[in-house]
Amino acid sequence: MTQLVSESRIFGTLPQGNILEISFRGTHECSHGGEMNRYIREKLEEHAPAAIVFNLLDYQYVWGNDVGVLFWASIVHRNPKEIRPVCILAKGTTYTSLYNLSKDSKLIDVFKIEFASTEELALERLRERLGNRSV
Repeated sequence: MTQLVSESRIFGTLPQGNILEISFRGTHECSHGGEMNRYIREKLEEHAPAAIVFNLLDYQYVWGNDVGVLFWASIVHRNPKEIRPVCILAKGTTYTSLYNLSKDSKLIDVFKIEFASTEELALERLRERLGNRSV
């Protein structure tokens, strides 16, 4: 069994609020979905961010829909019709697998999820979604 390491930090600040980065490290296992869900909900409650970056650069994911929380986190609970910008930072098989899951299931369209391979690109995409050019 592989341990899931979870961390968070404020990634940037915009007039609309903070961009929260949530990082996961480890190799995907079925139990990680529940752990991710709990951690993400706790951090969303704590920070109420304007946008989220999920940093999966050190997370190995190949298959499994238990990571759906990465997409559902875009729903703002106080206003379920509002979609919070989310960018998934990933490379290699993690990127390919998550991108294909989101595209095939239409989650990428419904939740307007962005993908990036660098922190700079993730920040740029979220700024564009929020209508800002500087942090």
